[in-house]
This record gives sequence, C-alpha cells and structure tokens, in this order.
Amino acid sequence: MATAQVMQQIHIRQSHPGFQVVVASQDKNSHYKEEHDKQERYLLSKCAAHLWHDGSYSAICPRPVLVGKHHLQRMEDIHEALTAAITDIVQRWWSDSDARLPIRMPLEPEEEEHLKWLDAQTACGNIPSFAKRLGSWRPDFLVEDLQHGQDGAPLQENFSTTEINARFSFNGYMHEVYGQLALDKAIDEMGGEARRLVSATSGKEIMNGLFELFRHDQPLHLLKEQEDGIDIHMFIDAVERRLGIKPRIIKPEELRLVPHSESKTGYQLYCIADQADCTGTGTDGASGSLVAATKPTVAPGALFKREVVTHDGEVLERVFQVGLELHQREIAALSPELLREVSLRCFNDLRTILLVHDKRMLGIVKQELPRLVARSVLTPQQSSILERGIVDTYLPGSQELDTLLQASLSQPDVKNAYILKPIRGGKGAGILFGDDIDQSRWIETLKHLKLSTKVQPTSYVVQRRIVPRLYDMVLEATGELRRYPLVGTYHVVNGRLLGLGTWRSSGSRIVAICGGGSAICSVMRASL
Repeated sequence: MATAQVMQQIHIRQSHPGFQVVVASQDKNSHYKEEHDKQERYLLSKCAAHLWHDGSYSAICPRPVLVGKHHLQRMEDIHEALTAAITDIVQRWWSDSDARLPIRMPLEPEEEEHLKWLDAQTACGNIPSFAKRLGSWRPDFLVEDLQHGQDGAPLQENFSTTEINARFSFNGYMHEVYGQLALDKAIDEMGGEARRLVSATSGKEIMNGLFELFRHDQPLHLLKEQEDGIDIHMFIDAVERRLGIKPRIIKPEELRLVPHSESKTGYQLYCIADQADCTGTGTDGASGSLVAATKPTVAPGALFKREVVTHDGEVLERVFQVGLELHQREIAALSPELLREVSLRCFNDLRTILLVHDKRMLGIVKQELPRLVARSVLTPQQSSILERGIVDTYLPGSQELDTLLQASLSQPDVKNAYILKPIRGGKGAGILFGDDIDQSRWIETLKHLKLSTKVQPTSYVVQRRIVPRLYDMVLEATGELRRYPLVGTYHVVNGRLLGLGTWRSSGSRIVAICGGGSAICSVMRASL
C-alpha cells in the first residue's frame, strides 16, 4: 500500500508540478525577501497596517504548507465527532444525574446559577437550544507520529486536539481570510503549472462564516475591556466595508439596564450612546422614562437606524446583539441581572465560553466516550477517532490524575512526559512543562489538584506532552532552513466546519504568534 503524502512547506512555481519543496530550493535570499515583500503589499491593500495587531501581517509566511485530501478528511472526522460529543454533553450538563458532570468539572457558584438560568431560557423559548447556538470555535491540534495508531499500526501525522479556543469569536479568522486570499492571488499571478494548486481553505468561506454569527439588520456592539484584541479590529473594518455599518466597541461600564414593561425579562439593554452618532437628544426630566432622541445619521446601504433614547439624564442607544471579547473574570464582574440581558443577546453563548473553552472539557469528552457510544451519540469508529484525536487530559480530582500522582511518587521522571495547562487560559500563557518543574513542586501540585473541588486561579489540567513531528521550514526572509513543528487549527461557526486555519510554527516550546511565531496558510493539489 502506498504511503500517504506527508505535509511539506513549498514555494509556488510556474513550472511543473507547480511548486518546489523548500528543502530542495536553491534560491538566493533576495528571492525570499521578494516573496515576503510582495505578500505584505497585498495584505496591506486588503486591510490597513494599523488594524493588524502589533504588525502581525509580517508574521504570515508566504510559503504555504502543501496538504493532502487525507489531512482535510482527518480534520473533518475529528470535527464531526467532537462537535457531536460536546453538544450532547453540554445539553445534558444539568439533567444527567448519573454523569455528575457539574461535580467532575465544577464552576463558580454564580456561573452555575447562570448556566441553569440559560437552560431555563431555552426551555421557555427565549433563546435557541445550545445545538443551534454553538458560536465560534477554534480547536488547536499538534501533529505527531504515533507508534500505535489505528488498528495498532503506526500512524503518521496524527492530529491531536489540545484545546478549543472559544472565548473570543474572531481570533485567527481574519488572518486566515487574508492569508488565503494572498495565496489565491499568488497562484493566479504565477500562472502556468502553479494553477494546479488551490487554497486548502476558502478565505471567502471563512469570512462568510463570521458574518453568519450576527444579524445584518440590527446594530452590532462588541463588549471588550482589557483584551487588546487581535482580529476584532480587522473584523470591524470588514463589516464596515461589506455592510456599510460599523460595529461599535463598548466597555461593560457603559452598559445600562432600563425597565421595560413589554420585555420578557422586565428590562431592555442599552449602552451610553456615541455622541458623534447623535445630532440631538430628547429629554426625560426627572421621571426616568424613555424619550426618543433624534436618530443618528446612517451610512449609505445600512439596513437599520440606531435606536437612541434618553433615560435618567443619559443619552443611550439600544443593544440588540453583542459579541463578547471579555476574560472570564470580567464576565464575573457583571451583575447577575446585566449578565442575563447580555446572554440573551450575545452570539458566542455563555455555555460555549464557560464550558467549551474550559480546558477540562477535553478530559470530560474522553471520559464520556463509552457513554456517548452507548447512547448512540457517537459510533464506535468516531469514539476511536477522538481517543487518538484528543490529547490525554486529566481533570483535577479525577481517577486519572490520582493514578498519575502514584506513578510520579515512585518514578520521578514521569513528570517529563506531561504539562500543566491553566484551565481557562489562552495564547499559551501559563503552560508549565513537567521537565521544567522540580519533583517536589510537581508532587505538591498534583496533590493540590487531586483535592481540588472548585475553580481557582491556580487550577490546571494535566496533559500528555506531545512530541511533535518536525518539518523543514523556511519562515523568515533570510531563507534560513530549520526543523520546526506545526500547530494546526480549524474554524467552526455554529457547528459548521469552515475549514483549516493557519498553521503556527516556531522554534519555541510554546508556539504562538504573539510569542514570535509565524502563521502559514495551506494549499492542495487541484482535483483533476
């Protein structure tokens, strides 16, 4: 049986077969710089430089990764099984007393109360079921070679999911959109045999998926506080270009609850109006009642006008829908009443932020595989896909963690095969490698996690440390060839797979763009 083609970084070429593997390239350094300069000009023509966080356009490498259809199929298989599993788990979080899910993965009491309230809102029809409101997910995976993969045989390039990024809706999306469009342009301009290649992901499809998250006939507010924002500013620019409207970033302190007799909850959600949008205001005197203000001007082609009123002496505009770019502690700082109104209007559901984004969820999924098969949520084949497609993840207080503790007590080197990952983190922040921790601290940490019964700032999951496959990579304009790993991601909106995202690569242990890594898009051979 022929061995499946492994992934390779390539140059796009006009001559047959349309590309050249970087390991075989004899180009001078000047050609590498030309590739970078040409791509940078294109990226900045699509999105102005000041909108790219910390000049991140320069982190996108112009030499793509060549993938095969079997790689995309592997990603799709994991996506379908993982989405089915998590959707089922979240929807029975409170109702399945036998599974004891809230006990195995406890949240803060206020968070649990809010999630129960969300379930009640689903039951009475105020919000859709979780299955119809999954929001934006961006699972990350590492590429490794397994000695014992499917059917016990060695498996090259296994995709092992390490976390699901679901806290911020936009991160990574816009970089993938413009990166893939740049590849489309490069292939078209190169011509000849290069046209035997196509983008492995459609940039337009990724963009369209983001636009499916929100209604286009209502104003869009984006709630953000401490987070600088990476793709969110690029997203705002794209919405303004495409729809003629500009989503407005607001802070939690600008939100207002206004009593409303016709609302199902007794309130409507407003925020302090942008004075630049208002040509005049009404007055409410001392009564506190709502009085319509003069409507702001509207951009040509916009499908709505902002609803501006005055209340208690403040000029307010109504919040119909909102995207969250808040850290969990910032969400927790909202009053229960305010959080409820936000939850009814946000497209990245709080069940996604508090449960799916939590690093413990992957451990729950692996524990639940037998139950998911028994309940016909997953097929046995899908269970096997997730068994090898999710990294071993041990929850605080779990039997798996206790077994690891006992092994660590008798074998000090065991810790070298594991990492500690903050349960609510992101961007690689706070990850600890076992071989960087002395034995006494490792044992102390495991003992603490064994007894952990609630979320704490020092809460971790323990994950198997993946030994990544290394690839020949030329990431910089200097043309220097290095052996680096690839960290993959894919984009999902409301359960629909949009496609493979950018690869990340660097020589650092923790591969992150914000830590100096490179982003690389993908191509594949066109179907004949």
